[in-house]
Amino acid sequence: MMIAEAILQSVTQLPPFPAVIQRVLELVEDPKTSAHDVVEVIQYDQSITANVLMVCNSAYFGLRRPVHSLSDALVRIGFNNLVELILTRGTAFLFYQSCQGYHLQRGELWRHSVACAILSQILSERVKQKKSPVQFTAALLHDVGKIVLSEFVKDHFDEIHRRVQEKKQSFLEAERETLGIDHAELGGKIAESWKFPRNISTGIRYHHTPFLAGEFQDLVALVYLCDVVAMMTGIGGGADGLSYHGYKEIMEQYDLKDRDLEKVISELEGGMKRVEGLLNLQ
Repeated sequence: MMIAEAILQSVTQLPPFPAVIQRVLELVEDPKTSAHDVVEVIQYDQSITANVLMVCNSAYFGLRRPVHSLSDALVRIGFNNLVELILTRGTAFLFYQSCQGYHLQRGELWRHSVACAILSQILSERVKQKKSPVQFTAALLHDVGKIVLSEFVKDHFDEIHRRVQEKKQSFLEAERETLGIDHAELGGKIAESWKFPRNISTGIRYHHTPFLAGEFQDLVALVYLCDVVAMMTGIGGGADGLSYHGYKEIMEQYDLKDRDLEKVISELEGGMKRVEGLLNLQ
């Protein structure tokens, strides 16, 4: 069996994506969806409901009065915060494991993913995009391909590293040349297998190659920027680190200067500090 075939076969061994979270993603794509439609879907999932109420009543939100129901949570923290909370808590099972192929210890990929999700909300304002749960989700899940590819990268790391060092390939190109597929393309395939909306699967697939994104260019460019800024800060960089091609055209497209990135990184640091309590909840 070719390596790429074995990799694709491994996708079937991933745990199924939670059906309730999948339904929430479908709902936020529909402009006719109301906040109460989302509450209606998740209120029957005891685990998600308990998690949401636990976090709402933690120091993370610092509410003066306790939250006793999802409807109450909706009123108190708002629709976007509620959806982001559901997505963040509902996908932790995927990302908290170690990824040895990328030299990421347990929790590091999760921290990188959360940092990118936070950055999507910070950067959306600066690039004049309306904040949405879709941006948050695509940024949060952009590295899902690493979860499957990690073991294969570990087994072929010397060859990948040689290509990066001697042939000056990006880590993505070296993965593709060595394994027959890279983590971004694989992530897109995983998202498609989970029946994600096409804009989210596209954001995942092209987060290192934003100019190939086609109709979802703005979303993919945003996810690309989130990933780059998170890696610049050293959050979850791992073995691949900054071994990727940079596209100054995107910085120019959105008129982002070094001072803008400094402000963004400062805001990210504040956001990560606030969310630490959320990450550490069991």
